[in-house]
Amino acid sequence: MELEAHATELARRAGALLLEHWQRELSVTYKSKGRQDPVSEADLKSQTLLIDGITDRYPEHGILSEESTDTIWANRDFLWVLDPLDGTVNYLNRYPCFGVSIAVLFQGSPVVGALFILSPEATEGHVLHARLHGGAFLSDAAIHVSNNQEPLLTSLLSMAGFFRSQYRIERPLADKVGNVRVTGSIVYELAQVASGVFQYAAFSGPRVWDVAAGALIIREAGGEVLVRRDRPLRWESLRSFLEQGAGLPKDGDLRGWSASLLAGNAHVVDYVARNLRTRSHPLRWLRRTGRLLTARSRARARHAQDQGQGKPDGPASHPGDADRPGPPGGPSAH
Repeated sequence: MELEAHATELARRAGALLLEHWQRELSVTYKSKGRQDPVSEADLKSQTLLIDGITDRYPEHGILSEESTDTIWANRDFLWVLDPLDGTVNYLNRYPCFGVSIAVLFQGSPVVGALFILSPEATEGHVLHARLHGGAFLSDAAIHVSNNQEPLLTSLLSMAGFFRSQYRIERPLADKVGNVRVTGSIVYELAQVASGVFQYAAFSGPRVWDVAAGALIIREAGGEVLVRRDRPLRWESLRSFLEQGAGLPKDGDLRGWSASLLAGNAHVVDYVARNLRTRSHPLRWLRRTGRLLTARSRARARHAQDQGQGKPDGPASHPGDADRPGPPGGPSAH
């Protein structure tokens, strides 16, 4: 309860800081070429606020934050996983879908989560929060995921285009997948799932700081979060971010965690998972096709070589040609 209360307060303070800087001119740097993955001064100020608030209160805990290149005290049992500003592009363009995510993991499993998002019902925004086995709340009001037993064509969901490029939607899901909304903020969309606004959400390759808090809040709101395991390929409940084969890279570095997720009502996400099929990756398809064409080309070349070695230099003769009469008048007739 103490951890939940502190995470909730930090999320509220970080949200207030972001609102204070929103719609102002901000300095921006980029994490990759082509002016991709922006990091604003608001991201960094929010991160500083959160890290200071954690280390002052819990100096023995570890911290992993998206905008920090290192994990602070990574081998501690308690690890705070932070996204100081999810949806930076939205934030810089004054689009009100962004958020702050704070999770506390104990030995890799989420035990506390807090999300700050904007809301038309509260000009100062609001915080969704939960602790393990304690229920999920928006401020002081309990929240619940949607209660439909199957996906509804008239209900909302979040599913990025990249997800559909990786998975083929089979019938009967294709006939009632629902109305897709993509906001540009995973944190915001998870909050909508936990609140019952979105019936489910499908993500392809989120990072641990995007989903650690939201996953716990959705589960405490009566929902489920499924992760796709690599070997064997199957969807199963996400319980720990340190589990091998479910998003954690081989080197065990949590900063590299990434996996496909389904989040929502347990009946709905199970229905969705049963009606998804993995598409062949384009690069893998090209490599396989290239190997097949090369093999066929080599086989044809070997066959032509074998045929050439078995032929005489002149035209092929047939049995009985020597006894066959020539044209009338002999060779000079024509």
